[in-house]
Amino acid sequence: MQIVDAATCIGTRPEDDRALDVTTLLREMDRAGVARALCTHFCAIRYHARTGNAILRGLCAREPRLYPVAIVNPAPYVGVTDEIKRCAQEGFVGFRFVPHAQGWSLESEPFYAALEAVAVAGLPLAVELSASGEATRLARIVERLDVPVILAHITYSILGEAVGVMKRHANLYLEAHRLVTPGVVELLVAELGSERLLFASGAPYWEIVPTLSMIREADLS
Repeated sequence: MQIVDAATCIGTRPEDDRALDVTTLLREMDRAGVARALCTHFCAIRYHARTGNAILRGLCAREPRLYPVAIVNPAPYVGVTDEIKRCAQEGFVGFRFVPHAQGWSLESEPFYAALEAVAVAGLPLAVELSASGEATRLARIVERLDVPVILAHITYSILGEAVGVMKRHANLYLEAHRLVTPGVVELLVAELGSERLLFASGAPYWEIVPTLSMIREADLS
């Protein structure tokens, strides 16, 4: 069975002097036995989405094991819909929203407009969440979208809320990212089913093995 990592991110970070590039990511994937990975670029998160997405597309075009996921920053509003269309046409496999990293709110008209454009493109989207209540609000916002919506960066403090909204909304999926407490994988599978869980490491910033080991060692019989 091939293992696919649903969330990796390459690119230089000012606060980290490690080489977080394609070579480092592939080495980490090989060490953990991961065959393929969905990938974003840090430049698109921290600096300029269009520039970072363009850099990522070029890198992934040269490495068949990596699949590009576009970062969408709806805050500028102007040009965002065109960027979503362009990325869909250029072979990006999905979109990722990072509201806290970019300083915008889920309850914003530019976000709603971006969601509509993604739905037209027909590709899955992930939204990073961090605070109580956000999963509930997001579920209501996207409940009519006919595309998969992934709850990303879910921590233990909001895991219960995420499970609760997923049981009420069938179009939601969950990234299993840094959830390493014994028994948590078994709990999620029992509550949601394995088909709604996505393995996501955040490599190469984070190591792949800790989270993947919890999945491999889970008692799912």
